[in-house]
Amino acid sequence: MKTFVKAIMAGIAISMGGTIYLTLENHIVGALLFSIGLFTIYTFGLDLFTGKVCYIPNKNLGFLKTVLIVLLGNAVGTVGTGYLFRVTKLAKLVDHTVEIVDAKLADGLFSTLVMAIFCGILMCIAVIGFQTIKDGVGKYLALVLPIMVFILSGFEHSIADMFYFSMANAWDLNAFVHIIVIAFGNLIGGASLPLAIKILDKEALGCH
Repeated sequence: MKTFVKAIMAGIAISMGGTIYLTLENHIVGALLFSIGLFTIYTFGLDLFTGKVCYIPNKNLGFLKTVLIVLLGNAVGTVGTGYLFRVTKLAKLVDHTVEIVDAKLADGLFSTLVMAIFCGILMCIAVIGFQTIKDGVGKYLALVLPIMVFILSGFEHSIADMFYFSMANAWDLNAFVHIIVIAFGNLIGGASLPLAIKILDKEALGCH
């Protein structure tokens, strides 16, 4: 239950980042300020799906249950926030959000998967970098820069997209399929770098 609640709060944090991005015309500044969501999550120890998947290669199969709980909690947080904002003065952002979401849903599923995989890789760099780098400046640069890169590159983040889809009231079969593909791609990308390092470390040990 604790994990689920922390995941809901993480979904709300990502929604706040998504909101500021929608508000600003300058995409670079918007991408920078979007990172407030990740800053909140990792400062307060909340649970985010695209962060949890980075640890799959070094965990047992039971960890997948935790990852699923986090994904569901993130969904509650983002979907709830997206629909809540639609009945506030932030409803002025709906038309812009619809434009963004329409472009996302018009993309082919293979392209969407590739974009999600690369987002997962960048999220892994951000999460592992933030938690392992000791230098204060480097720690936060590791958290912010990969986030900016994935947003400005148009890579797909499943949790942020849940917020955008909800803000645009765009949920239909196509949206659900896209979210599933994006979440799977985020998982592949997020787990791929740690998995590669784990394999390389084992090979290095075998050389001695």
